[in-house]
Amino acid sequence: MQRAGASAETLLEEVLEAAGFWRLVARRPGSVVIKPDIDFFVAGPHGGTEPVLVEHLVDLLHDHGCSDVAVGEARNDDDSWLHNRDPLVVPELVGYRFATPKGRTYEVVNLGAGPGLDERWRQAALRINFAKNKTHEDCYFALCVHNLAGLAPWLRDTEDRSLHVLREAPPHFNLIDAHTSAHGGAGQRAPRPLRTHALIASESALLADWAGAARMGLDPYASPVNAAALHAIGLPLDPVVDGDLTPYPFWRNVHPVLARSARQRNRSEGLGALSSAWLQTVDRELFAFRDFYSDTLNAIVAPLLQRVDENPRSFWLVVALNMLLSRLDRLVEAQNTLFSKDRLHRRPAPLQIDPKAFTNDDYEGIAANLAPYERLLEHVPASRGELRWRHVDGAVVFAGEHVFPIAFDKFVRRVDIARAIQYMNDYIGGDTVAVRRDGHGRVVQQAERNLYLQQPNWIVLFGGEVIDVEKIEQIRYERGRRTIHWRTVASSNGSATVDDGCVSFTRTGDDQTRVRVCVRQKFTLPLTFRLFDVDLAPALRDPIIDGAYAAYFSGTMTNLQAAYEGKDFRIGRDDVSSSPKRSLPRLLATAAAALAELLRWRGGDGLGDVAAWLLATQPVIAVASRPAPAPAVDANGFRHFAPAAAANESEASNDRLVAGMAALARDAPDFLQGLADAVRHDLDRLAASAGG
Repeated sequence: MQRAGASAETLLEEVLEAAGFWRLVARRPGSVVIKPDIDFFVAGPHGGTEPVLVEHLVDLLHDHGCSDVAVGEARNDDDSWLHNRDPLVVPELVGYRFATPKGRTYEVVNLGAGPGLDERWRQAALRINFAKNKTHEDCYFALCVHNLAGLAPWLRDTEDRSLHVLREAPPHFNLIDAHTSAHGGAGQRAPRPLRTHALIASESALLADWAGAARMGLDPYASPVNAAALHAIGLPLDPVVDGDLTPYPFWRNVHPVLARSARQRNRSEGLGALSSAWLQTVDRELFAFRDFYSDTLNAIVAPLLQRVDENPRSFWLVVALNMLLSRLDRLVEAQNTLFSKDRLHRRPAPLQIDPKAFTNDDYEGIAANLAPYERLLEHVPASRGELRWRHVDGAVVFAGEHVFPIAFDKFVRRVDIARAIQYMNDYIGGDTVAVRRDGHGRVVQQAERNLYLQQPNWIVLFGGEVIDVEKIEQIRYERGRRTIHWRTVASSNGSATVDDGCVSFTRTGDDQTRVRVCVRQKFTLPLTFRLFDVDLAPALRDPIIDGAYAAYFSGTMTNLQAAYEGKDFRIGRDDVSSSPKRSLPRLLATAAAALAELLRWRGGDGLGDVAAWLLATQPVIAVASRPAPAPAVDANGFRHFAPAAAANESEASNDRLVAGMAALARDAPDFLQGLADAVRHDLDRLAASAGG
């Protein structure tokens, strides 16, 4: 609903009435939880859902007999790099008063503590999702579906988080606050207010977003978050749209080039995750930075985001920065994938498919689908290590066997056949949902999502993606034999077109355990390999495949042995503290801060000042640099900071930035020598602490 000149409160009353909201309230008596968008970084109605609208909705609910109304706080973007971001602090700082204009008090509850969906949200009789109408730097738009991500913070990807909420505890009603919208080419990093005088309402979050995207002039599938939900759930049958879907006048969306570069930057947990602190426009008087590095870099980089719509130089500098950070992260990821897998972070990844969408015949037919390929390999001569493989229709069909000198009954008690895929080499995460069990409570049908490192691992050097596949599985328990067959039905990142297979545990004649693995796989090659058809060079291709599957099979057998012995066999770590986001090497932070200081100080004595700064900070650089004065804390627990100097937003700042980069190229040797001294000092301290 849109009406120029109408107050936000009047528009809310009209859209609720037109959407049949009060009939829904009558059908769902009991507690109410409202989840607004509270991802505010600056004061103003364009930062998130307007508090005045939320409080007016609380009043309206009370007027209609709903006395148990709470506002849920669950932010969708990480903000741990700022002060004053505690769950109950942000609402008060941005305008929530915990009492409505009519004097009705309401509680603000933390819905994003995790793991698991908060029971207050899950058990509410009426769940209301109140999103903000705004653009997003890598998703193009962030509306109702995106606003659910904060309710599942334990999951890594926004699309997984939002889809999980839509499946487990979807909102009963959805609103989009478009009275004062936040548009602009920088998305939520530097939101620009625009009076659009509209509100959107629907019982379906996907339908509300469909209309919201149309008003922005965007494809509703442009957002990866909405695309995943639309593919998995879809729009309601016979959707009805009441209102105008003409794009807003003067609206500015994120440019596709900028959105793609930002998405590439944000995919990682290293610099990509840290960079949100450097790029976000922040009201420093309300939310001060926790560390010197982020504060310094933000003062340099954030002003660029504010000018991407008007200044082509700023636009391309931001794109270049995104690509640089992405490439650096890929290098770190490649190093860990190849040499330090224990540093990788395990990835919980819920199913995006609906296991119940497949019939019993779909599950029962999995084994028959693979049988011809299994029989083919019985007549293929073995290669190294008694492994067998062949090319079939562009895929590789592979089989290998190994006999464990362990009694069969003892082996199957300790090694669950239903988890066979999780024992595979380089398994890094996923999720499993049981569909059907037998009379003994054993799983006989299940659906599973699996994430593996790139195969072979060195493919990561050429831009290869983590293998992400979803499968349906049939499990059989027979006397002296256990088998699991699976068929791939989806790959969210397009990393595989085929990844079917089976694993069997069989009792041998002398009561040992024979393990057999048979797979049919066709993974998507990186662009480098697609440009060069490796099938034209079988002498190069075949040894690579032979070696890759030998390593794959050997690693899988090692994992099975470890599982039998009760040892931890999985790669990576589960604890959040081990994430690269929180354990970025100090030398990278030192380098980044030094670069920022170089550009900022270029107006003075140049590299001499920077060198002096580096030398001055060497004794403490591994601990802190230029510590800010301790903030004052008032009686209400708020921290107060002196405002930082405002960044110059004039055209001249761009010229100084370019001049500083030119100076960096000219004086690089001296600068790098000073940086190397600081890094060496850091490493010496790290080595000393490790030795102690």
